[in-house]
Order: sequence, then C-alpha cells, then structure tokens
Amino acid sequence: MARRPAKKPAAPKSKAGRKAANTAASSGGSAQGDVAAGLRSALLTQMATLGWRDLTYTDIVTASGVPLADAYRIYQSKMGVLLGVVGATDRTLLESLDQEPLDGSPRDRLFDLIMRRFDQHSEHKTAFSALLRDLRRHPLEALCLTARVERSMALLLDLAGVPNSGLRGLLRAKALGALYLHVFGRWLKDESADSAATMALLDKRLEQVERGLGFIRRIRPHHRPHDDTGQSAAAH
Repeated sequence: MARRPAKKPAAPKSKAGRKAANTAASSGGSAQGDVAAGLRSALLTQMATLGWRDLTYTDIVTASGVPLADAYRIYQSKMGVLLGVVGATDRTLLESLDQEPLDGSPRDRLFDLIMRRFDQHSEHKTAFSALLRDLRRHPLEALCLTARVERSMALLLDLAGVPNSGLRGLLRAKALGALYLHVFGRWLKDESADSAATMALLDKRLEQVERGLGFIRRIRPHHRPHDDTGQSAAAH
C-alpha cells in the first residue's frame, strides 16, 4: 500500500511573524467585543421605541449593522442580548472599583454598588421602562431575567463583604434581587437631578432588610487589614 508522503515540518515563525499573529488574535477579540457592544446598544435603542414584546432578534441585528452570522456567534436570541447587558453592567461596575474603591459598612457598600448600577443606565430609562412594562405579560422571560439579576446581587453581596454561599447566601441574593428590582422601578420614574427620592427609598429598604432579615448586620467587614499577630484590627 502506498504511503502518504510525510509533510514537511512547518518552518518556525519569525519574531515578527509571531508578533503579527498575536496582534491578529488580539484584534479578533477586540472586534468580537465591539460586535457584542453594538448588539447591546442596538437592543437598548430599539427597546426604547418598539418595547420588548414587539422587538425581534432580527430587529436588533439589523439595527446594529452586524452580519447575522457574526451576531449569532455571540448572542443567539434577544434574551441573550438582554442578559449580555446585565453581564456588561457587572463588568463595568467591577472596573469602577479600581478608580473608586468601596468603603464604609456592608450596608454602605451595598448602597454605593446599587446606585452605581443605576447610574450606568441613566441614558436608557425609556428602554428599561418599556422592558419592565412588557415583562409583566411574559412571566417566563421575567423569571429568566430575575435569575440573572440574582447572580449579579450575589456579586454585590460578595463585594460588600456579605457571605453569599450556601442556602443562606441564596436567600440573601434573592432578597437583595427583589429589593433591587423594586427600587429600580422607582428610579425609572425619578426625574430629580440627584436621584434623591431613589436614594431615600434604597436607604429605607436596605434598613428594612437589615432589621427584618438581619443578613447585613454583624457581618465581618470585608478585606479588613490584619495586625502582626494575624488578628483582625476590628478585634482590638
């Protein structure tokens, strides 16, 4: 039986060649991020005019100007794009901590984190108002979004120094998720420049959760510096 001729080993890439390949790979990742961001932006723009119920995946892709096949590689449905918005909000929030670290009590940190999330959506109140209005008629989609928001709330609990693991952590995330969505609805109607009404409601609801459920009080502060004996500075 004739044997297939052995392939010649590929010549090693030069330093310049490796650099070009790395640049291409990096550019590809950046391009994918641009496509994802364009789809999320198109969703918010279209949702502001069409609402959520009448909006289709094709509407989003067409408005973004992205080829359908490229869009589908990143998000496969309009719900996928919406969940992508939530994930992007999480990432931007984490990036903000480098410039503006958290301080204060766990309750103070939760207040700060939630208001930072609201601030990210300040230009898209019309879109989110339409979304919440339409989701009342689509309970399954509402449940899907709520579950994703609860994942974000688990992240906020962790950042605030509140344990979020196990059954107790799950209940804390659910309670904070319900609080978040309630205050978010009020924030959408808050036309004041300083969001004073929203902040007052948020502070009140956090106090009620703290008093009623007790999941913020008596929590060890997060990332507390230690002294030379390895004990928390709070213990002295």
